Amino acid sequence: LGPGQATVMFSRDRDAAVLVMNNVPPPSNGTVYQMWLIGANGPRSAGTMGSTAVQPTTTATMNEIGNCRALAFTVEPGAGSPQPTGTILA
Repeated sequence: LGPGQATVMFSRDRDAAVLVMNNVPPPSNGTVYQMWLIGANGPRSAGTMGSTAVQPTTTATMNEIGNCRALAFTVEPGAGSPQPTGTILA
């Protein structure tokens, strides 16, 4: 995600994860960063972040992570997409 850093901490017991991003530049106008939980059934959206949501330090909580094995980010148009359409950035 550009020159910034993203860190994810998760708890299977709480079925949740916390994302912390530092110095990640905001997405371009008209687009959002979309987070995807990747599991055996493919990706499912974990939410979006528009340009006003991305600050020098940004946090997001993701609930019901289930048995996902990875978190991915894409840049998507408008308010997001039902499936990833862009290149996975991280």
